[in-house]
Amino acid sequence: MTSRLHYSISYLFHASTKLIPGKRQRHLKGQALLVHQGSGLLQLGRHYYPLVAGQGVYLASETLFAWHAFAGARVSTLLLSPRLEQPGDSGRLPASALLPALLDKLAHWQQPRDWQGPYGRLCRAAHDELRELSFTPVDSQPPLLAKVCRDPSGFTLDGAEQDDFRRLFGTDGDSWRLQARLLFALRDLGQGTGLEQLAERYGFAGVPQFEQDCRHWLGSLCHQRGKTG
Repeated sequence: MTSRLHYSISYLFHASTKLIPGKRQRHLKGQALLVHQGSGLLQLGRHYYPLVAGQGVYLASETLFAWHAFAGARVSTLLLSPRLEQPGDSGRLPASALLPALLDKLAHWQQPRDWQGPYGRLCRAAHDELRELSFTPVDSQPPLLAKVCRDPSGFTLDGAEQDDFRRLFGTDGDSWRLQARLLFALRDLGQGTGLEQLAERYGFAGVPQFEQDCRHWLGSLCHQRGKTG
């Protein structure tokens, strides 16, 4: 991950090989988040919105949110200082040929990150493009994503939806659903729920299976994450 947080515009790129639960917090900077590959869940209040490859959101400064990256997600974030002119409200980014191309170029940048050089010009061009876009509400989603949004850890797919899901989310429905269950289990663990209760609540075949899935998808046990998160 690279950043230039002391500049008015800065850029971050993150590629996750595991499920990476985010931390819900209020951010002082406006942020444009674009998913290049894979998927994850954007948490706003009590609601969790799936984002898949090619989708993005703008989150205005002072927005309380968390981004939970699922295994295989590759994500760009453009951060805007409050002193900059920026969009006034949050929303989904529309289809734009230019902004994803600019962020993709930044994601693969191998040259010096000089603010006065091409890197800085790319960041400023991305900011200029972002200001020209009109956003749609975050809860505006196509049918398949709306189904996932209603129950991220328990949705079901019919035969015709299986291929569409894999194409959009970059994985199969069972793997994605399991990651959502682990994410919610970790959330509930932080509220003092015991491991046996969590395993039963989210349909795991006992605590050993629950812990095995934690190690596979999170790289550590859920209760260890709960202590540090």
